[in-house]
Amino acid sequence: MRTLHLQRDVPLKTTGQAFLAASLRVSGWLLVNAMIALGVLALAVLAIGSFSIEGAMHHLANLASRYIVAGPDRQHQFDLILLWSAALVFVAAGIFRRHSLMRALFEETSHD
Repeated sequence: MRTLHLQRDVPLKTTGQAFLAASLRVSGWLLVNAMIALGVLALAVLAIGSFSIEGAMHHLANLASRYIVAGPDRQHQFDLILLWSAALVFVAAGIFRRHSLMRALFEETSHD
């Protein structure tokens, strides 16, 4: 694991700019992982609908009608399943993209 070495004579403004640049890169990394998770869930919906928009909409309408009439306990159970699935895909994407996270955290940019 690489460490970030800061020079003692570096002005605070440069250090602050480096922190802001790193935080922008990390927020971009998080957003890409969230988009991957949403894309995988959308692909799962399409797969349930036989990879057609019409089939996916039919199954979503069926799911929505059953969700509305279900009790609060069953709705909560479905919500947890959906959230855990999205979290699992997010974490899996993060594991596969961990090297780009390290590069985003410890990359030093040149200020010409």
